[in-house]
Amino acid sequence: MRLQAWQVGLDIQAGFARAIAVQRRRHGWQLRHWWQHPLPDFTLREGILHETAPLIAILSFWRKTLPSTLSLRISLPAQRIMQQRMAAPDVRMPEPARSAFIFAHAAKQFPLSIEHLVMDYRADPCGDNQMVVTAARQQEIEQWMCCLAQAQLFPQVIELAPCALQVAAHAAGLPGDVLLIHPLDDAILWASPHGLPFQFGLFDNTDAQADTSLAERVRTQYRAATLCEAGGYYSGENPPPSLQSWSPLSAIGQLSAPLPVSPGAFAPAVGLALRHMDC
Repeated sequence: MRLQAWQVGLDIQAGFARAIAVQRRRHGWQLRHWWQHPLPDFTLREGILHETAPLIAILSFWRKTLPSTLSLRISLPAQRIMQQRMAAPDVRMPEPARSAFIFAHAAKQFPLSIEHLVMDYRADPCGDNQMVVTAARQQEIEQWMCCLAQAQLFPQVIELAPCALQVAAHAAGLPGDVLLIHPLDDAILWASPHGLPFQFGLFDNTDAQADTSLAERVRTQYRAATLCEAGGYYSGENPPPSLQSWSPLSAIGQLSAPLPVSPGAFAPAVGLALRHMDC
């Protein structure tokens, strides 16, 4: 049987770069490689890439450990993603006019003009004929792509970190109605259940030690919280009250030692590696 190329998920956060590589085998996914490397201070600040030279050097060294052919997937920092909601246009409007209408209308709500944004949209099954439009800054995406290219890394997929978290949770068999909470190196990311309408948000790390439970804080932000089970799943060590820990590596059938000491930190990278290619 002809071997599939490695699918590599690369997750770069303020404190670390982490990667997971999988390969599809006869009996499911096999873990082929994992990697993490601390990043110098101020490489990323609030999701914005600042010091690129050290990052390029780190990624270039890592690239040499990978096969020449691979499918690379990266995530965009959640801090830099913008979202707006809007009424869906008439269902009779054909493409591409429908997409153009949605993007033009949503762009009026964003702080930048449409030519400076990269946007996507999806229907909100919990909304009354509503659309959720997601946008990222074109300049920032180009900066990421330039940095990666200098390390001989060329992503085939660019995904949102919370979406990658959902993919990992679904692949690991987590229920489709539980909230997902992931500790980043400089914040706490939450994502809606993989089986419910999409939404995500961020908390400061100090909120994990607040008097009000972290799960309850998330529920107050998620518009479809009434459809969720109580509590949630936490991809980190020592979960706060009412949250359960889980390992994203359970989504990969074939594992071999050594494995990461803190597998939960690799949840977005696992989701990226397992994500389907866009058609």
